[in-house]
Amino acid sequence: MKVAVIGIGGSGSAALRFPAKAGHEAVGFEQFRPGHDRGSSHGHSRMIRKTYPDPFHTRMMAGAYELWDDLEREAEESLFVRCGGITFGPAGDPKLEATRRSLEEAGLPYERLSREESATRFPAIDIGLGSEAIYQAESGFLRATRCVLAQARLATAQGARLHEESPVLHLEEQGGAVLVSTASQTERFDAVIVTAGPWMGKLLAPLKLPLRTALRQVIYAGVTRNEELFQPDKLPVWIEEPSEYYGFPADGEMAGIKFASHDAGMDFDPDRKDRPVMAGHVERAMQHIATRFSDLSGEVIASQSCLYTITPDEHFILDRAPGSKRIIICSGCSGHGFKFTILLGKLAADMAASGRHDESTLPWSLSRFD
Repeated sequence: MKVAVIGIGGSGSAALRFPAKAGHEAVGFEQFRPGHDRGSSHGHSRMIRKTYPDPFHTRMMAGAYELWDDLEREAEESLFVRCGGITFGPAGDPKLEATRRSLEEAGLPYERLSREESATRFPAIDIGLGSEAIYQAESGFLRATRCVLAQARLATAQGARLHEESPVLHLEEQGGAVLVSTASQTERFDAVIVTAGPWMGKLLAPLKLPLRTALRQVIYAGVTRNEELFQPDKLPVWIEEPSEYYGFPADGEMAGIKFASHDAGMDFDPDRKDRPVMAGHVERAMQHIATRFSDLSGEVIASQSCLYTITPDEHFILDRAPGSKRIIICSGCSGHGFKFTILLGKLAADMAASGRHDESTLPWSLSRFD
């Protein structure tokens, strides 16, 4: 089988690697270079966790964890920092309770911590008066850019071809194949996996996919004292409900600690060259995080951008393009998908090879929007 993968980010690098590993002819197309910072799959840290407020995503994460472990072994590189994670908020918060129920349903171990117990374990962070935390030891963060580069490297080592700085301009299904056209060539494939991230809606515009692209801001806040308490052995990754702020311990690459708001941002054209700093958001975010971490300096060390590709229900899309048996769409990670990308890439590759749809992924099908 000859398969093309369009967009070599988190899902795309996996979707390229697995067919190559299985002995298929795999060809990747990337409009920039793998590891670029224009889309959704870059950075020093992306959260990985099994603590989801719904049982489906909690179950699916089991497969993702196995694949990340396999990638680390195969790449012979440290890609996953296991520092544990807490989800916290007011006692009885609906998402907190849903997360607890999902963990119990999946048979996953967790600890329920009071504010005082959390402060004893993790003295850098104050979860707030009347709040409690759910701690899960298997959470942590992935080194996103390194993950993408490792998968692209392994894919090419296993025989894949990778066209860098080669934007795909057109796709057309014709005569039992799919034609993929760039500015310099048109090539025929048995199947095409489209993992174009924020550019998915533009590349497949005639399909009118239910996607929008949004800009989000990531902030590195300076630490003024007790830096040892912000290291991964003393501070877990964290999610606050219902505010949907989240953050990380020191990642060893950038000074300070990284945090962001899942919701704050604006709709954005991915072809826009500048990535504006949303000053009002940064100011509000810094005010909020100061209530959680008393040892911060108040300095914004860095502000970085990331693009979300968002579906109406904020769940992913993994399906064949409407009316096609050969074009597979993998998109809509909606700001919480990097941890799943290795699984999404493998599932997309399996769909391309088998011609079948894995029933376990039906919650990610396009039919839910009919």
